[in-house]
Amino acid sequence: MSTSWLQRQRKQTLIDLSSEAGLQQVEDARKDEIVDALDTYLQQHVTRLSRNNLFEPYYAVRRTPFKVRSSSAMPGVTSDDGEVKSVVRGRGRRATRVKEELEFVTRQDVQDACGEANLHHSQHYGPVSSPVATSSRTVATTSTTVVPSATSSLLTKRTPGRPSKRESQILPPSPADVANLAEYETNQVYAGLNDMYSVSGIPESIDNVRDICSSVTGVQMAFLLLEAIALSREVIPWVYAFEIAGIRGYGMPTIAVYYPDLFKLLTSDFWLPTLLWSATSLLIPSLFAYFFNLTIREVKRHGALVSVARYTVDPLTFNIVKALLTWMVYGKGIGFGIIDPFTAITASNAMFGGYNGVLIGCYVCIVASVYEAAQRN
Repeated sequence: MSTSWLQRQRKQTLIDLSSEAGLQQVEDARKDEIVDALDTYLQQHVTRLSRNNLFEPYYAVRRTPFKVRSSSAMPGVTSDDGEVKSVVRGRGRRATRVKEELEFVTRQDVQDACGEANLHHSQHYGPVSSPVATSSRTVATTSTTVVPSATSSLLTKRTPGRPSKRESQILPPSPADVANLAEYETNQVYAGLNDMYSVSGIPESIDNVRDICSSVTGVQMAFLLLEAIALSREVIPWVYAFEIAGIRGYGMPTIAVYYPDLFKLLTSDFWLPTLLWSATSLLIPSLFAYFFNLTIREVKRHGALVSVARYTVDPLTFNIVKALLTWMVYGKGIGFGIIDPFTAITASNAMFGGYNGVLIGCYVCIVASVYEAAQRN
């Protein structure tokens, strides 16, 4: 359906398509509502919008070709008067002709046989009084026995032999049959795998992950996840447990097994760096970004102007505040009288590339926020 093409588009793309078509959409509406409204609008203005190249995939899906079946393709029907040819009648005429030939051959054989019998009788017992009557009686008495033999002999001469079921099973298949069977089985396997892939929900999950990663929120979450992993490697060390010996003769090395020391969760070595990173990278930047939200704008709903924020926490303000705190706390050592310098150094050394790696992540998120805002405008 044509709606599936709209469902595959991003929400911002749908809003841009609506603007191109002349339909005003509410950006805070759900994606399904935007798709339904745009689909209804495109159906109502098909004459005008079908000429636009942007909507060509939408209308191309809705066109369904119609193929007219020709009456000449039907077996047994003529192109002029449409009369059906009677196969049974043709076969009946052929059977009648064969029957006449059989009767003629049988009658001729009987007359020849009767002639030979009369000659033999006249040589031994004298002439026959009425050859015609005798031949007639002979035909009458022997017609029931001669006709089957003549029929079987004629059919044996004219009908070719058909291979028996046992012989047909012994014959090997042709290469074309083997190739067709292999192609059919391959298509069936591909169709089963395709159905299994579609039912598993993997395509929908991949599309959802792609939509999330293609936004400022996805980029921000990726950098926060990298920082959290780096910090956990520092505050929760891995302890040696045992080793798996390799198999001699196969060149397999010995594998050492480690496990995380969860007892560190009960000490200040875990909580102090974790709380400091949470404050400088999450809590304080989120608090400032909530109040200094540059994504708030007025939207007309039901005839009234309402202030709506695109993001609850402004990503631009969030990354600016996070970059300033990272530079002051980890770069300049400003502790505001409550931050232990050793804790700040521990958290800074845990990050990939130190506090400079955190600053690079903030710069990337700022650029992504500005780029998305420029796309919307």
